[in-house]
Amino acid sequence: MPDFGILGQPYAEPLRSSIGVNRRREWIILSALMTRPNAFISTNALIDAMWDTGPPRTAREQVMNCLGSIRRAITASGAADMGLDRVRDGCVFGIDAERIDHVVFSRLHVEAESAKALGRVESSLGLYERALALWRGGVYDGLDVPSLASHTAALEEQQAIVAEEYFALSIATGRGSGVIPRLLRHVGEHPLRERGVALLMSALHGEGRTHDAYAVYASLARRLGEGLAVGPGREVRQALDAILNGTVQLPAPRTDAFSDAEMSAPS
Repeated sequence: MPDFGILGQPYAEPLRSSIGVNRRREWIILSALMTRPNAFISTNALIDAMWDTGPPRTAREQVMNCLGSIRRAITASGAADMGLDRVRDGCVFGIDAERIDHVVFSRLHVEAESAKALGRVESSLGLYERALALWRGGVYDGLDVPSLASHTAALEEQQAIVAEEYFALSIATGRGSGVIPRLLRHVGEHPLRERGVALLMSALHGEGRTHDAYAVYASLARRLGEGLAVGPGREVRQALDAILNGTVQLPAPRTDAFSDAEMSAPS
């Protein structure tokens, strides 16, 4: 289990005794460092993380003080494989990236997709499960860091994709009943994600709950009509057609890769 993380309330287990939970500024800086392990992060980027607008005249000094606190915490932890090095007008948080939850999450996602492409269904399902289990809440839970919003959005989108691929594979292998509760939560959290809705409709219909599947469709149609003045898209319409025809059809799998560029954060 990774001992550093941002997929929920940020944590750094080896530094916990040195950086108290109430030291918000240190946690903002540490979160930015965990977001980009082993990469250069400018002092200006850290100032932006701490103050979205209107940083005080002492901003640079305060950031340096926070970096000093984190550096001392690393030293106190006794970890020989971790460091915070000053580089030009910035720093690099050196660490085995596999100790950080979002890095492990992204690796497991790639491995799950590879296993699925090779027809290794059970392995793929297990890898998806392990990836989703790393999430303890929202990204940077408890911290408001607008400068990291793009990274937050990219990770949350990737989580939704992983969940939907896991659901689709579960339904395709006859495990639909087991994922319905999680699908219901997923659609509740992402009511306008049409792939999730289509999967929930297919799972409900496959378990003989066709009336509930129609209700899910109607709810989406109402939301889209009231909010956007449009109707459900192709995936959901195909799911409805399959139900009307008495079959179960899963939405087509995603074919687009989740690029490294989408996961990068500004330095």
